[in-house]
Amino acid sequence: MTGILYHEDFVTHSTGMGHPEQPSRVTAIVETLKKEKYNGRLVWDGPRLAAEEEIEYIHSESYIKRVIKTCESAPDYLDSYDNPVSDGSYQAALRASGALLTAVDGVIEGKYTNAFCPVRPPGHHARHSMAMGFCIFNNIAIAARHLKNKHNIHKILIVDFDVHHCNGTEESLSGDNDILLFSIHQHPHYPGTGMSSKLYSHSGGVLNVPMPPGSAEEDYMKVIKGQLSDQVNMFMPDFVLISAGFDAHKDDPLGDILLESETFYRMTEIAVEFANMYCDGKVVSTLEGGYNLDALAESAAFHVDALLEAGK
Repeated sequence: MTGILYHEDFVTHSTGMGHPEQPSRVTAIVETLKKEKYNGRLVWDGPRLAAEEEIEYIHSESYIKRVIKTCESAPDYLDSYDNPVSDGSYQAALRASGALLTAVDGVIEGKYTNAFCPVRPPGHHARHSMAMGFCIFNNIAIAARHLKNKHNIHKILIVDFDVHHCNGTEESLSGDNDILLFSIHQHPHYPGTGMSSKLYSHSGGVLNVPMPPGSAEEDYMKVIKGQLSDQVNMFMPDFVLISAGFDAHKDDPLGDILLESETFYRMTEIAVEFANMYCDGKVVSTLEGGYNLDALAESAAFHVDALLEAGK
């Protein structure tokens, strides 16, 4: 069974009128996953809040205090105009990170075969001491450290197919040579990072694959079935995490990549195959970008379909 870790806290993070990262992003996904075709096939769970000491796996104490203070004075901006916050934003951010921790524990304990966390705020741009690109806490990096600290699982594959490079995740986990971070992203594009890779043979490292505007499914699948597969087959992960951004869709307003909704099924299917091959199907996925509501909801549904197929 596929777990869906969702909480109403995610809609209390208000970013204001006109901002692309809106509460409607998660409600569109949830409405789609509540349709009749999914009845009895998904395990819906309310995630816990991450504890402050768990956030400190990645972020500084001073930054966390600044997040709290800024949200208490909301409406306000955290570090830049990209990151508006409301009085519900801190709890939403704790809940978003907590969703991944709940999902990881559930998969390891056998409660779910795999899990998807339709959370907000997203996380992969958040740096050690700075909010960035709509992100407050780096949910996927916190989950990776949780796997190490609580479960003694060290060989972790992170697959990020968001249209933007995961600069915060790369920076946060740069010292973890037994993590393999793969990012396929548009370049040139925000945030301007992700041009170079740093791999450590059979251990881990970073495999960045910048893609030119106009790239389509054929271009993506060539990379995933080639460079990524070769590296994963040397690495042999013990757990797979996915930063599932759907803004590489052809209809997304914040990118220039031309993926179809079904492409996200095929990319997820390959990530799941890696997990089936090396770690008994252990996969946890979290929402990152995706800003056209129809394309986002459809793409996320294809993503969940691939997770469900793996759990049969």
